[in-house]
Amino acid sequence: MDLISYLNDQIEFLTEQFNDAKDKNDVTMRYIVESRLDEANKIKKAIKNGDVTSLT
Repeated sequence: MDLISYLNDQIEFLTEQFNDAKDKNDVTMRYIVESRLDEANKIKKAIKNGDVTSLT
């Protein structure tokens, strides 16, 4: 699995988790998931912009 596919899967999963936490009014879980979601989106953006070209 390539990195973009992995990130897309993670973003989809985290979005579902975020919405679930929001529906349950679970502030702690929402905060944790939102942080990971933001991180995944930033990595994906860096790849698309060409700032990240390989992993070591």
